[in-house]
Amino acid sequence: MFKVGDLLIYPTQGLAEVQGIESKVINGTKSDFYILRIMSKNLAIMVPIANEKRIGLRHIIRPEDLPKVRKILSQKSNTHYSQWHHRYSDNFEKLKSGSIFQTAEVVRDLVALKSKKNLAIKETRMMDNAKQLLVAEIASAKQISEKEATEWIDAALEDKAYELTH
Repeated sequence: MFKVGDLLIYPTQGLAEVQGIESKVINGTKSDFYILRIMSKNLAIMVPIANEKRIGLRHIIRPEDLPKVRKILSQKSNTHYSQWHHRYSDNFEKLKSGSIFQTAEVVRDLVALKSKKNLAIKETRMMDNAKQLLVAEIASAKQISEKEATEWIDAALEDKAYELTH
């Protein structure tokens, strides 16, 4: 269970802060809800605490796990789909999982593909969204600026040494 003030990841939405926990009676049944603020959109939402596992809410990555993200980003892409809608569907499932590691795979694979050919508009949006999800989580985990997190990701994608200094 999360507590007020915790930062967490809401799959496909990104970084969120628990701003409160409230009980509500809906159709005669009392339920507890997290009041979350989605940081990138400055949007408040209510999420049933009973659904946190099904939704995939999770704590942000620990700084000591960031080298695994870097390794994924710097690996050779293994995208093998010729039809964009198959790639899109598989990548959407990865993003929906909420895993930072699968999000890193989506970014790596779409950036690599974009260097070879034009992406479909939906794939370009997905790539940008996935990268922003990574940027926000890495910046929060390391308590650095989003600019520094972006530079770290870009360096990893280019397989260049770039150390987070904080």
